Amino acid sequence: MAKNKTVWVVGLFLLTSCLFFLPQTHAQVRGQKLYDLLSNRRKMSTLVKFDGIRSVWWAPDGVSYIAFEDSTFKRVDAASGEKTDYFDDTQIIEQYNLITGEDTQKLPFTEFSFVHENSKIQFTNKNRAFFYDLKSGELKAFLRERPIQGVRGHVYYEVYSNDLQNRAYTRDYNLYYKDTHDVEHVLTTGGHEDLRKGFPDWVYPEELDQYEAFWWSPNSDKIAYMQFDESPVFKYPIVHDIEPKPELEMESYPKAGENNPIIKFFIVDIKTGKTIEVDTGDLIDVYLMRGQWSSDGKEFYYQRLNRLQNKLELFAANPETGKSRLIFTETEDCYINLDYDMRFIRNGTQFLWTSEKSGFKEIYLYDISGKLVKQLTKHKLPVNEIVGVDEENGWVYFTGFENRGLESHLYRVQLNGKDFTRLTKEAGSHRIDLSPGGKFYTDSFSSFESPAQVAIYSGEGTLIRVIGETTVSDEFTALNLQKPEHVVFKAADGTTELDGMIYKPAHFDPNKKYPLIMSVYGGPGSRMIRDMYMMNSRSQTLAQLGFIVMSIDHRGVSQRGKAFETQMYMKLGQIEVDDHAQAVKWISQRPYVDSTRVGIYGHSYGGYLTVMALLKKPDVFHVGVSGAPVTDWRNYDTIYTERYMRRPKDNPDGYEKNSAMNFVDGLKGKLSIHHGAVDDNVHPGNSVQLLYALLKKNKKFDFMLYPEQRHGIRFPRYYEAIVEYFVEHLKPEVL
Repeated sequence: MAKNKTVWVVGLFLLTSCLFFLPQTHAQVRGQKLYDLLSNRRKMSTLVKFDGIRSVWWAPDGVSYIAFEDSTFKRVDAASGEKTDYFDDTQIIEQYNLITGEDTQKLPFTEFSFVHENSKIQFTNKNRAFFYDLKSGELKAFLRERPIQGVRGHVYYEVYSNDLQNRAYTRDYNLYYKDTHDVEHVLTTGGHEDLRKGFPDWVYPEELDQYEAFWWSPNSDKIAYMQFDESPVFKYPIVHDIEPKPELEMESYPKAGENNPIIKFFIVDIKTGKTIEVDTGDLIDVYLMRGQWSSDGKEFYYQRLNRLQNKLELFAANPETGKSRLIFTETEDCYINLDYDMRFIRNGTQFLWTSEKSGFKEIYLYDISGKLVKQLTKHKLPVNEIVGVDEENGWVYFTGFENRGLESHLYRVQLNGKDFTRLTKEAGSHRIDLSPGGKFYTDSFSSFESPAQVAIYSGEGTLIRVIGETTVSDEFTALNLQKPEHVVFKAADGTTELDGMIYKPAHFDPNKKYPLIMSVYGGPGSRMIRDMYMMNSRSQTLAQLGFIVMSIDHRGVSQRGKAFETQMYMKLGQIEVDDHAQAVKWISQRPYVDSTRVGIYGHSYGGYLTVMALLKKPDVFHVGVSGAPVTDWRNYDTIYTERYMRRPKDNPDGYEKNSAMNFVDGLKGKLSIHHGAVDDNVHPGNSVQLLYALLKKNKKFDFMLYPEQRHGIRFPRYYEAIVEYFVEHLKPEVL
């Protein structure tokens, strides 16, 4: 006993001595220093590090994936992990050098795509596009056309026909193609900025995800294209004035209730030049989109949505005559959420379709005449998206949501609607990438408790192996950060359960009082809370300055069914403000939350919600930082705004109640507004109108304008200003 006691005492002395002489670690860092550490993304990437593969690139065979290692591509067997060379590199390199005159010793590309029914690959290098025949080993090259910049940074290049003999592109709002001899052929004439042929406008890509505006037929003999007539559309002036002579940009921007572009579909025969207009019916107050050829090229499919966005029609057009046939019609009471889940199967004789017409997004099987064959799901998850089809064995794989939308999972069901199965087991968020044919899939998983991990599974859901996972270093663990707290509370209606996340500083003391900051977005359909690992999030970082930071999902978020989402219909700026105020009142019952020091911040819709919270709930919210806010929905575009609010003439009361300018009398606290000077999404006029209304009431506020910044403000000063504003006016105890 005495000997053991001596050993224990000596050991304790040595341990204490070692700790005394050890350099200070991050475990003792708190307050501003900890905030600075967590804000250092490069340093944090070493403390919480992902090792391995985040995602795989499935090969067309469906049983292997492609990896780029040591300047070459490997085929990796999904089941065994065995690696083999994917190409004969020497064969490609020799031909590449011969074509270009270069003398490279390694593959001249790090990524490629499969084309021509997976028989060839395409890669680009500098100003050339290359096609390599996997069977013959032949490499061909074509000079690329000049790329064109589109909405949200989308870059448009030439598009090759399925047989790779021709390539189509737009220039100066007209459509052209070049043949294998590099001879240019004109397909359209008369195009200009207000008459766009094959090139989209601003609002269709922004609000309908309609980035493409022309499509080659499967037989490579025709091109279907959209024409955008912008002449009726309001032109918003955007001034670039960082130089002595300012530049004026006139943006075609259809504001709520005003004229939309007039859309038409045309189909042109590339050999004869014969062009026919698709008979789409009414052209005014409709949206035409989602062009898609049938697999045999005998029909061209498109969708038509009415202006109120509660009636959707699917059509098939004859490419020889332009005559359209109606396949089916869907209607909803409020609005239809569009998606891309139209997937042809069984040689194009049937297609899968997703719809919320039952109140929850479900999967349906139709034949091409429009007859419903089978409703495949009836589980009110709701469904998220179809991720793949195994036609050989009759399985449809899809993702969906559970637990108030917190969790996402992978499921499968037979094409006859039987054997519905959930394949993912762990509670949390699963992001799925299914191999062609459904033999394997990768699952990128994370939860409140578990950092990200990526694994390969068989199509039946059997774990094959883990290929990537997050390593949380001892140094990060030693920081002893407070784990984010998931909470469930009642909405402003007193009955609906809502989810929230609460972040506390590492030096949290339940006996002290802390100011509260709400980090928000809001808006119909959007979500803030998911069952994911959040230990190193931005809210966690902000909390270290002595704040309690909270985010919530309000009534009206997606993935809880259509009835839940449409509670905000016709009344933006009302329900979400009430629920965020209720969240503040709920958490303020905790003794460590100081309800007299409450801040709120957000960008875009979050900027709008921030402004409305300070103006409508001044006794709840005291400090707000608003980025690029919509301040009156009459300022915003038709497609987004009217989907949720209808036109101003249809809903005048709703528009009055959602305009920030009608509530400026309520401002009591500190409000800071930030806007990009050339924002082409939420125009700076929104902030100008609010400033004008505030000044007429002699209200105090702060404002910052960011020259040459669009909707996303890229200057670091923006986020720094947000943090400084809260520190100055909420006065946390900063260590």
